[in-house]
Amino acid sequence: MAAIGMPPHILALFAARKPLDPFPAFKSKHPRRYIGLSDYVKKFELTPPPAPIPFESPRQRKQRIKRTKLLQHLQQQQQLVELYKPLQDKNIQGDPFCTLFIGKLSYDTTEKKLKREFEVYGQIKRIKIITNKEGKSRGYAFIEYFNDKDMKEAYKKGDGTKIDNKRILVDVERARTVPGWLPRRLGGGRGPPRGAGKNQPDLSTLVAQINNPNNNNNNNNNINKDKERDKEKDREREKERDRDRDRDRERERERDRDRDRDRHRDRDRGGDRGDRRRRSRSRSREKRRDDRDRDRRR
Repeated sequence: MAAIGMPPHILALFAARKPLDPFPAFKSKHPRRYIGLSDYVKKFELTPPPAPIPFESPRQRKQRIKRTKLLQHLQQQQQLVELYKPLQDKNIQGDPFCTLFIGKLSYDTTEKKLKREFEVYGQIKRIKIITNKEGKSRGYAFIEYFNDKDMKEAYKKGDGTKIDNKRILVDVERARTVPGWLPRRLGGGRGPPRGAGKNQPDLSTLVAQINNPNNNNNNNNNINKDKERDKEKDREREKERDRDRDRDRERERERDRDRDRDRHRDRDRGGDRGDRRRRSRSRSREKRRDDRDRDRRR
């Protein structure tokens, strides 16, 4: 109805187009027919398969080197354990039940400073800071008292004392008082093995790997455990970083608040000073006026 009355050249614009050409019919491929394998059976190999070529991944090589070094270390350590006889050592002197062990010492601490800190508990007989071959402190010392009562008092109250910005550890001498005691360098001690940090493997795991070097299942399990342990450590590090960031942001906010408070205080103080100056000026003007009026009256 809307096209009624339109000229032909306008109606030509509204004429319907011809329909699109249809797509060609899809030609389906005929699937190949299944054929038997009987013709190829005679081509199969009858000999056993060749042996696999030995391959060592970088991780396996690293573990092998670690096992070898650990085995050598344990063998040397076992030899030193057999030679370790503190009761027969001529270099060790004094009464073991009156001797105090001091650990975690600063390398700058001297015997004089150590004596000043521990002579408050009783009379000291001898102080010995253990040094290496070059004469440098190894971070621990022994203090011998004249009686065991003073040693016990120092043992109870001296632990955690801060000397040269380091908190020391106090313990009794265990080499000659505890049967079967071994120092940390020989696999004993009261703490973790030396060098055992967050990234260090468990010593018991490495010893088990040495005892069963051909147990691939255990090795794979240990590898998986190491991976899980590394992932867990990464998560803990991320959490620690997030906590540190939150603490830094909170500190920045506190600093900004303190700066704003200081600015307001300075403004208030500055305003008070200005008021005082104005008051003093106005008083001086009034005084001058009074003086002029008196002069005129005279």
